[in-house]
Amino acid sequence: MEIAQGEKVEAELDHMIRRADEKRRLSEGERREEELWRESEHRYQAKRQAELTFRWCEFYERQAQAALANGERIAAANRAKAAKLLEYSNGHHPENGHFMESAGA
Repeated sequence: MEIAQGEKVEAELDHMIRRADEKRRLSEGERREEELWRESEHRYQAKRQAELTFRWCEFYERQAQAALANGERIAAANRAKAAKLLEYSNGHHPENGHFMESAGA
């Protein structure tokens, strides 16, 4: 008895599903699974490309900041060397700050 009841319920469910599908086809038309998949894939790829582009932009910005910081350090070191040379040429010893005696004096 239970098996017959289960089969009857299953048949009713199948009928309801078929009817709902027929109504949907009348109102929406046939679905094209491949077309839907392509649209979904296109959206996924566009989102992925945008994320990758953003990550590359972040990377290049960090590289630019590091290059600027490195350039500032190099510039500061070169300016310090130039200042020492100027001090030395003005008669100050660059390491101890004393005036150097001229050889002819």
